[in-house]
Amino acid sequence: MADSDGHITSGMILIVEDNIPFGELVAGTLREDGYQCHTVSTGAAALIWLASHPVNLLLLDYTLVDMTGEAFIAAMAEQGSQVPFVVVTGRDDSNLAVQMIKQGASDFVVKDTALLDRLPVVVSRTLQEAATMQRLCHAEQALRQSELRLARAQRIARIGSWEWDLQSNGLYFSPELFSILGYDGTAPPDVSLEWFYRQINPSDTCFVRKALSAAIESGRNLNQTFRIVTCSGEEIVVASQAELEYDSDGRPELLVGTLLDVTDRTRAEQEIHHLANYDTLTGLPNRNLLHDRLQQAIVQAARVQGSVGVLFLDLDRFKGVNELLGHRAGDQLLRTVAERLRVCVRESDTLARAGGDEFVIILSVVSDEDGISSAASKILAIISEPFVIEERELYLTASIGVAVYPTDGADVQSLLKHADLAMYQAKDMDRNNFQFFSSDLNVKVMERMVLESSLRRALERDEFQLLYQPQVDVITGSVVGFEALLRWHHPDLGTISPEKFIPLAEETGLILSIGEWVLRTACRQAKIWQDAGLRPVRMAVNLSGRQFRMKLDEIVAAILLETGFDPRWLELELTESILMRNASDNIELLQALTAMGCSLSIDDFGTGYSSLAYLKHFPLERLKIDRSFVRDVTTNPDDRAIAKIIIDMAHTLKMEVTAEGVEEREQLELLKRYGCREMQGFFFSRPVPAASAEKLLRKGITF
Repeated sequence: MADSDGHITSGMILIVEDNIPFGELVAGTLREDGYQCHTVSTGAAALIWLASHPVNLLLLDYTLVDMTGEAFIAAMAEQGSQVPFVVVTGRDDSNLAVQMIKQGASDFVVKDTALLDRLPVVVSRTLQEAATMQRLCHAEQALRQSELRLARAQRIARIGSWEWDLQSNGLYFSPELFSILGYDGTAPPDVSLEWFYRQINPSDTCFVRKALSAAIESGRNLNQTFRIVTCSGEEIVVASQAELEYDSDGRPELLVGTLLDVTDRTRAEQEIHHLANYDTLTGLPNRNLLHDRLQQAIVQAARVQGSVGVLFLDLDRFKGVNELLGHRAGDQLLRTVAERLRVCVRESDTLARAGGDEFVIILSVVSDEDGISSAASKILAIISEPFVIEERELYLTASIGVAVYPTDGADVQSLLKHADLAMYQAKDMDRNNFQFFSSDLNVKVMERMVLESSLRRALERDEFQLLYQPQVDVITGSVVGFEALLRWHHPDLGTISPEKFIPLAEETGLILSIGEWVLRTACRQAKIWQDAGLRPVRMAVNLSGRQFRMKLDEIVAAILLETGFDPRWLELELTESILMRNASDNIELLQALTAMGCSLSIDDFGTGYSSLAYLKHFPLERLKIDRSFVRDVTTNPDDRAIAKIIIDMAHTLKMEVTAEGVEEREQLELLKRYGCREMQGFFFSRPVPAASAEKLLRKGITF
């Protein structure tokens, strides 16, 4: 379904993916954008579903357990299905991509690190294109029906006809032609060739005169389309055909022709052209026309050995506007952005909407990078000015990637791809900036792809390990808990830092399966210690933002049931940013977790943006002071003050406090004096394997 602006607001998407967890991850991502999704793992199941359910789009994994993507496409065609489909595959193979497009695929996407971010844009664009094609078909059908009606009319009535006597210069119009001109059978005064010329649109008069002269001089038939103004002032489009008649001596005597009103047909053709080349929401050139304009710019630049700048712009956090205010407000914002961007481009440049919240600017004549930088800075400045949407003031930023012809590519695809890569680099650098493409970006992309590929296999290859860092009661000297910390031991790359692979796991959605493994392993280990007769202690497990959104309470309950671990000893750690995202909705989930017996803590407290007003409403038991404040707490007055404020605030809210990153006795003594009783850090113990953690639990820690 589409709203009045052409935005696709709903649709059923069939996901054919033999990797069931990945298929559900894709479905979850698309459901967040408002789509209905159904997932199947085999081609046979997909064909059965297609035969009995309406489907708007199909996402097809090329390699299925029961058939190849090629075989499935053939079976789908034999079944008579015309559902548009996008091929999703782990193979970055241009030949395969061409083969799939030839077989009818709307798009071909690779399972790389940016897939989940890019997929909603691909889906939206494909659905938009499918809707456009449907409108094109309707328009073409209307055009064909109009032509059929016209043919019937020609059979039952005369088309407007005219004769020009070349000897006397007299002009004759049939009654039907006068009717076309709006005179309803009454001849206008002073009918002459010059009078007729005055009825023609001034922009067309010259070429009509030349066409008539050429027909007489060459003897060729006349076939012209031009605009004419009727007696009521309405402009119509007419098509005229004529041929010469000769006297007995072989001299041109008459030019005899017909005239037909083709306004409706012309408008239908113009509508078809507009639908095929322009974005329905903003009126800007779409991706189809963008490719054509960029190709023209490249050809022109090549002739004069010049340069072309390609700016790929993506609005930062635009998805949040849609989630907060709805798609109608989002569409209004996109139209306003387009209007602002028009001001920034020259007449010789091209501004296009590539899809979603992405825009592309082609700077057709550039002398150096300074000019491009100036244009990009101007665009960032105008986007950062406040928007007023539905009586709300909104602030927006953009990230821009720049590629330059011929330095960064000699063809349309290369330039757009490299500008896109540079745009993601700009996003990685805190957004609201622009970055030029460099060859290093390709290297980084390849490194990330290799790392992602390894990460996808790490669980099944048993490459992950949990280490446990003790949490110590500094009053009694006893171990009161452990924090489970994830490590990845790659067979070729060695130990990979969590700072490097956790963000990648977040981006790809792999954090869901990894997070479940961490939670299950930590609970199982704690239960093993308890069953061995050791004193029960807390097991703290960190949660990611993605885990927090995906039915976390059900997952935790299932793991506790599976491992038999008492939830009273499970502590779930969340960051402030996770907690404050949709804070009012999160309270219900947190209450469900505490209702089953789990305790909750805020990790790295002091580095986020939580407010005391919200904090007191959450069912939290513990604040963990971030190590960045502990590191210099004995030497930096500001850190010392912040640490004391956090401890005092926690006690006021009747919450416990744990200080992270304690490495020196002086830090311990100061924090202890401020009222912090529990601490963890290298001063007590580094994170250690389960066997070493068990020894610490049995023997205690001396400090």
